[in-house]
Amino acid sequence: MTMSIGTVLLEPPESGLSEVERSSTRLPFLNEADPAIQSFRFVARYDSMRLDTYRRGEHLGSRILTSRIGSALALRFDDVGYFNRVYCADHNVFNKLPGIEDFYRGSPFGCELVGPPSDESASVRISRTGWTPANRYAWLCHPDCGSLVCGQTTQFTIRPPRPSERQQFLLAYLRAFDAQPDRIPSALRNMLHLFDRPELHFLMAWHGDTLAGVAMMMRYDDTALLCAGAALPEFREMGCHVALLAARIRLASSFGCRQLFSWAALGGQSQANMEKVGLEVVGSTTSWRYSPVARI
Repeated sequence: MTMSIGTVLLEPPESGLSEVERSSTRLPFLNEADPAIQSFRFVARYDSMRLDTYRRGEHLGSRILTSRIGSALALRFDDVGYFNRVYCADHNVFNKLPGIEDFYRGSPFGCELVGPPSDESASVRISRTGWTPANRYAWLCHPDCGSLVCGQTTQFTIRPPRPSERQQFLLAYLRAFDAQPDRIPSALRNMLHLFDRPELHFLMAWHGDTLAGVAMMMRYDDTALLCAGAALPEFREMGCHVALLAARIRLASSFGCRQLFSWAALGGQSQANMEKVGLEVVGSTTSWRYSPVARI
């Protein structure tokens, strides 16, 4: 790689990134102050924190692995494919594909490469066997959550779970995110340890005496990440998710947080709800799925 001030020049790739279709090969130098980069890094930190919690809490050192591959963070959990992700906020990750493939060798799930949050990520094409385009994500931000006006709903009562309700919270979470039934017992054991994390906050939305939705927020200093919010199927399109977003924004503001970050499927209802409460899309990513079976 050669560098000049303020720019990064990509060399012709040696690892199978056969074509980068852009109007120019010159990319902006990685800007740590970019809100999309900040949102990206907080999401990677959230997933890494969860895996570390499960590894320690359930002694899963042989099942959960992490690795730095160049500037990328690779996460591997041989029991849950969702966590098999590679996060990298710069385009150097596309020169590390062989190393990524080696790290996931033997995994039943392969991995998802979540690359830099920029328009250029949508124009990258990987020709190596086993790699296919996957999901598109929106990165969202608001610079001052205290300035957002989020009124309380009268339809849903939102409060933290009581200790006796923690398993009910997790069962609702797993149902809302369509967890496979055979994974639920182990997921419950792992996720119960999350309640010991001081940076995590949990909320439940109730419609009368019926649980309608759940949400989480991760807080570091004056920054908050809105994560894992969802309404149960029978309460969707009733304003439950928006109410949970608004409640977390009020909670973040009460802690003195300023910056607010989140992410969602690009163009989906979650993104629309986040924009409705005041967050703005600051970047997007097109991810890639690596399936080792495809290399046979």
